[in-house]
Amino acid sequence: MKSFLAIAGLGTALVAFTPLAVQAQPYGHQGQPNKPGASLSVTVTKTQVRQGNDYSQYRVQRGHIMPLGQVVRQLENRTGATVTDINLAKNGKFYNFEGVTARGFIVEARADAYDGTISNVKTSKYRPKYDPKGMPINQLLAGLRDKGFQNFDLVSLKDQRGVYQVRGLNRRGQPVMLRVHAMNGRVLSQKATNSYNGPSYARAEYRDFDSFRPALEQKKFSRFDNVVAYDDYYQADARDDRGRAVTLLINAFTGAILNAQTR
Repeated sequence: MKSFLAIAGLGTALVAFTPLAVQAQPYGHQGQPNKPGASLSVTVTKTQVRQGNDYSQYRVQRGHIMPLGQVVRQLENRTGATVTDINLAKNGKFYNFEGVTARGFIVEARADAYDGTISNVKTSKYRPKYDPKGMPINQLLAGLRDKGFQNFDLVSLKDQRGVYQVRGLNRRGQPVMLRVHAMNGRVLSQKATNSYNGPSYARAEYRDFDSFRPALEQKKFSRFDNVVAYDDYYQADARDDRGRAVTLLINAFTGAILNAQTR
């Protein structure tokens, strides 16, 4: 009897000290028991990624245009007006802009899509015929990017009172037209559209950062942290094969390393 109790106690102790990762995975896919000899599933922690929506640290890549949100930021700083309407020209070379000054007058301008150079600034003493009230465009776009939309080429408050018309791409790279509540950013409707003037490189699936991790780890990068998602690339802090702290810029469509700089 004492021998039986000793064995039972040893068994209990072994269970108590079994690693939790093994204890927690008695079942395989869809709750089916794992077969003898089958490997147990392992939960991998998803990398924390935050959206880079203020564009203060954004770096334009060769051959890529400036995101609409960054252009809005520069236009508002330069003109002092609040942007109410902005669109990328069909040739993809410049943005057309309309805004409203603090005194309620209309400002129009043009910005180079590649370097942000602002030109053709015209201020009139006319007031807009539409209601210019709405949340700031960059705040609006930040909310939409959190919902998986990006690479916007049109934002307009002109056509419907209290509603932003926004055109951009979904995560699969498909153009969509959104109707968004101007005050709270709620998406009222979305539909596919063929009229999109954004760059062709953006018409690809915008992939999660973790889908690139295996390839990055094969290149001997590790300890990814402070990952920021922009319209066309990820910025991430990491360690290289020599243990040095580096900052990586990673193409959000292909996973290619655009830049690796020692910190």
